[in-house]
Amino acid sequence: MAIFGVIEKNSKTSALPLVSCLVLTFALTLHCQSAIDLKVGDSKVKRIGTAEVRLIERGSLFDPEHQREVYWHDPDWKIDLVIPSSKDKAYKVSIRSNSGTASTIELPGNYEQINQILRSPGAKAIVEEEDGEALGDFSVIDLKEGKLIAHVPVAFTEISPDRRFVFFQRWVARFARDNDENENLFAVYDLLKSPQENVCAYDRKDPRHEHLELALQGFQVYPQKPGQTDCTVPDDFTDDNEALKFSWAADSSKIVFADVKSGVMSLVLVTMPVGTKDLPKTSIYTLKGAEDVCAGATDAAGEKNCDYHVIQSVGWEGDAIKVVFHHQFGTKLDLEKTIPLSKFVPVGK
Repeated sequence: MAIFGVIEKNSKTSALPLVSCLVLTFALTLHCQSAIDLKVGDSKVKRIGTAEVRLIERGSLFDPEHQREVYWHDPDWKIDLVIPSSKDKAYKVSIRSNSGTASTIELPGNYEQINQILRSPGAKAIVEEEDGEALGDFSVIDLKEGKLIAHVPVAFTEISPDRRFVFFQRWVARFARDNDENENLFAVYDLLKSPQENVCAYDRKDPRHEHLELALQGFQVYPQKPGQTDCTVPDDFTDDNEALKFSWAADSSKIVFADVKSGVMSLVLVTMPVGTKDLPKTSIYTLKGAEDVCAGATDAAGEKNCDYHVIQSVGWEGDAIKVVFHHQFGTKLDLEKTIPLSKFVPVGK
């Protein structure tokens, strides 16, 4: 990853001897100064509706040693990350309402870098964290109560445009044979529901449902069995579902992504619930036969391989999914397909 930074001359120290400039070959631009202050990235300000939001964009340099400013400010709520003065202290979130109420919430102590804070429907907020190893967490804060109500460990998140849903890849040891395996199970967390409603099951030792076990949060949407309303682990741990190229519908009603399993690519469509009593629904379109885009795909060494290199983009075109395929290696393939949503088959049919 390229690193961009600037060392600028400080007028207050300009009388001091200048430090020699270094020339680095990985796109780092340096200017001379005596008191060197190197910035290796910053958070970005953007507008979301009436809110001003400062966040760390996906793909930015992971640098928890220099946590950048992150906040959400709208006419009703000002939600700011409070950066600790030392590494042995936890991050906090400061919350102020337009009515004058204020509270400060401590985040879990294992959080390394906070990428964004987003306000969600139902007076809640999402805090997204990453640890730099393709893993992370998200927390849910009740703004009116001024407390953290959920903490979910994940491999990654895809947050809906309206910020009601968090689509995430589950990553917890209980769903793998051992700590070195990562079975790809995908779930949805609905911010309009309570934490107790956002579970796929409860622990047998918790008959009153008083505790939220980390591994059981979120409704599992893929892989999914017919009529499934609880947690499940696929029987074949050696053939993980390799999901890629996620795309939300503009109205947050659906998310689509590609999946490769047993050398066959499919498109997976998850339709979000409308009411809080509804459940997500999963449908699949399998690219097989004459549409088998994995046929002839290889890696650079010529070994059969069908992964994210095969699919260039997935997007929405009205009530259809537009997909562009290309073989980087192997047999030549340049294909663009538009697949109506009516062609997707519900799980179990």
